[in-house]
Amino acid sequence: MTYSRFISSILLSIILIASAVAERVRIPLHEATIFDIQKAFDQGTLTSEELVGMYLKRIEKYDQQGPALNSILTLNEEAITEARKLDIERSKTGPRSLLHGIPIIPKDNFDTADMPTTGGFKGLKDSIPVRDAFTIRRLRESGAIILAKSNLDEFNSGSSGTSGLGGQVLNPYNLSKVPGGSSAGSGAAIAAVFGQVGLGTETGSSIRNPSTKNNLVGIASTNGLVSRAGIVPSSIILDRAGPMARSVTDAAIVLQYMAGMDAADLTTIASVGKMPINGYHSFLDVDALKGSRIGVLRANFGSDPEDAEALSQIDKAIDSLAEGGATLLDPIPVGSIDMFEMLRTVSGSSGERAEAMNHYLAGRGPDVPVKTMQEIVGSGLALGKLQERLDESLREAPMYRNPDYANFVRNREAFKKLVISWFKNYELDAIIYPYQTKPVYTIEQAAPNQGETRSEFNNYDVMGRGTRMSTATGFPGITVPAGFTASDGMPVGLEFLGRPFDEGKLIGICFAYEQGFSMRKLPSITPPLEAEWIEFDK
Repeated sequence: MTYSRFISSILLSIILIASAVAERVRIPLHEATIFDIQKAFDQGTLTSEELVGMYLKRIEKYDQQGPALNSILTLNEEAITEARKLDIERSKTGPRSLLHGIPIIPKDNFDTADMPTTGGFKGLKDSIPVRDAFTIRRLRESGAIILAKSNLDEFNSGSSGTSGLGGQVLNPYNLSKVPGGSSAGSGAAIAAVFGQVGLGTETGSSIRNPSTKNNLVGIASTNGLVSRAGIVPSSIILDRAGPMARSVTDAAIVLQYMAGMDAADLTTIASVGKMPINGYHSFLDVDALKGSRIGVLRANFGSDPEDAEALSQIDKAIDSLAEGGATLLDPIPVGSIDMFEMLRTVSGSSGERAEAMNHYLAGRGPDVPVKTMQEIVGSGLALGKLQERLDESLREAPMYRNPDYANFVRNREAFKKLVISWFKNYELDAIIYPYQTKPVYTIEQAAPNQGETRSEFNNYDVMGRGTRMSTATGFPGITVPAGFTASDGMPVGLEFLGRPFDEGKLIGICFAYEQGFSMRKLPSITPPLEAEWIEFDK
């Protein structure tokens, strides 16, 4: 053997050994989790600057052009610069957290000190708050990048996804259907892969609704786990904030960095000692279904002919839970309870809105264009019938002397005790039901006149009885994809309800379900662009 052949032989052996040791993994951007991206960052096969660039290209291609989803209200003009700085920081001192360099898109009701916060209201156009919302500050401190802010139902009021400032958000799975609201833009944006994770808020079901309709995982956490300080409000008692993501993994990671005690929102005192030391992602166990007990709340299933298509997908999802090792209590015996009527009595919060908004605006600083709900109404700038609803809120009696509000609180507490009794008596780890069984309504049905939403397409019977379970209790609710309807290609969602502050267990169950019954699918109208891959050595 010649010397050159000997060297070649040695080199070939080294290559073969290296190939055997280090297997290169290549994942499409839309399938990559935060864990995957961090591996690529650590190995130098991807930078945050490159990742942000990928997302900005998709926003330009599909939100501003193409199908023009209209999900983004404001782009962060400094996003590339911020990403570059975070890349340099990583190279010198390492990552701050799992969110280092990760682009996030919050709904435009989260205060950002470097970008406008409008709630979709024309009267707040270009108005920049004096400080970040607590959750935004926590995420930035963890190294996350606020890539953009998403369009929404104006002042969180609706489920069709339209605002006077931003117009109508489109659903990437079916452009004629509503994207769900009020966190419509976050739902459409994350489904279309404009960012890694979205942030939403809900008073009724505005995280879980657009998550379901956009084939996402949405977490509405226990009241008191995540601060509402610095978020445009609708209700003092019902408002919540949470992540919207393409995977349980990403939602769990972001929730960890959103949650925690905040002196500006005293409800978060309840979270002290309730958060996992090792993060919610420590519950991501593929075997979490084994040994779990899950109750099926058939009382929240529909029985009309139009429910059948969605229910067939839900039944398949339920079967997968049993196949994964869960013990099912199907159905939960609830006796003669009329769930529809009961939910109707615990789903209102009359008398809160004006007081909550006045308190919020007082913290926006002296330059905020409108300083009270009275000034908002007086401006005449609210969209469509929202103007009338805001005016009505001013005429409602304050909470402390409003009999309707007192009844709501009493009914809510009674309902919470009832649901807790199901968990205790039947030793349940989770309760499940479909988020929505009725066909998703069209934009034309819901908002025929610039957002003047028709009430018959904005109630919880049409949207689904499951919409109010987590709302009425304040218990954690997680919606996960459960398939698609054949007739219109719309996603179907299964919701898991847990005990208060039991997010970890719920996340584990949802993760195990996801691994065995993955329904993730990129919308066909927003296909991958060139070189949208995340690569790293396994």
